[in-house]
Amino acid sequence: MKKCFLLFLFSFSVLFANEIAQKQKDIKENERIVKQLSKKLEDLAGEILDNEKNLKKIASEISTLTSKTSKLESSVKTQIKALEQLNAQNKDLLQNKNKIEGKIIDLIAKDFAYDLAIPKNYIESEDSIIALELVGVLDKIFKEEFYQISKDYENISKKIEEKQTQITTINNNLKAYKDQIDELKNLRKKQEQEISKQKTDKEIYTRKLSNLQAQQQELRKTLNKLKIIKEKEEEKLAQKKEDKKPSSNVKQVGSSYQTSSVKRYSGPKTIAPLESYTVKQKFGNYVDPIYNIKIYNENVVLKSDSANAAVRNVLDGKVVFAKATPTLKQVVIVENKDGIHTIYAHLDKIAPGVKVGRNIKKGYIIGRVESDLTFEVTQKNFHINPLEMIK
Repeated sequence: MKKCFLLFLFSFSVLFANEIAQKQKDIKENERIVKQLSKKLEDLAGEILDNEKNLKKIASEISTLTSKTSKLESSVKTQIKALEQLNAQNKDLLQNKNKIEGKIIDLIAKDFAYDLAIPKNYIESEDSIIALELVGVLDKIFKEEFYQISKDYENISKKIEEKQTQITTINNNLKAYKDQIDELKNLRKKQEQEISKQKTDKEIYTRKLSNLQAQQQELRKTLNKLKIIKEKEEEKLAQKKEDKKPSSNVKQVGSSYQTSSVKRYSGPKTIAPLESYTVKQKFGNYVDPIYNIKIYNENVVLKSDSANAAVRNVLDGKVVFAKATPTLKQVVIVENKDGIHTIYAHLDKIAPGVKVGRNIKKGYIIGRVESDLTFEVTQKNFHINPLEMIK
């Protein structure tokens, strides 16, 4: 009963340990996914392309190693048989060596015994002379036999050494083969892991790309509704002509790519909407290197260096839009002088005082973001690179 309980306890502990290891692996992968989701689109694309190169390299290494192991496989079987024969031969040789060692010890003992048989003070007589002659003859026989046995011993020792060298060589070859098999297994495992990571990263990238297109379309619709950006008939016709042109390798997906009217900002420089940030997405053309989709970014994405960062109004103006949207989170649009509109999207919170129709000053806190702020600037139906207007 006690043995059964201990066996159950051991099995349970092994299962529990495996479950913990799997959970730790899942946590690590989830952390990696969160990290990938927060990366710039082009950085993620770069990683995917690098990973594809790495996968090709691994595939090439696997192919080379598979070819090597296939060649070795046939010789390995022969070498294993040879190793068995050599070990058997060595066993026989060692037995013979032990027998010879026994004979040598026996001869030395006999020779020593005959030396002891005649003392130094032995009185010479006819019998003693015959005895001495006999001992001399026996001594000669023993020496000849000893020499022959020693020669046999030397030859056997040499053969054992040669066989042992062959055994060592074969064992080294078999170890090299085993190491290659292990390396091949590790490479295949690595390949599986990289393919899994690549699949996840591509899914993340596709989702980010789709979200970017959906966000651009939603923001454009919002600006059209507010009559901030009007979609002219000439632009529609130009887009249709562009769509009909024979495509190179670059795809232009629906309204995700539009040849926006762009002008340079000529007014005075102003503050940035975030106090501390990095540019995550630049203004202008972006050709996706994975699917070759061309997107025109009409805004910039600024990544805050701190969580729950305050978003500042960059120019004096009047709030014309302030509410949540399906894909852009909270959005605030401010109408400024000279036909300029500043658009703040992906806000996590809108400040309570920000209401449509209210005039707000430059530097007024309009809301907060946990991470990324989408910032767009337009002027009389033209888009402006937002980075041109901020210090």
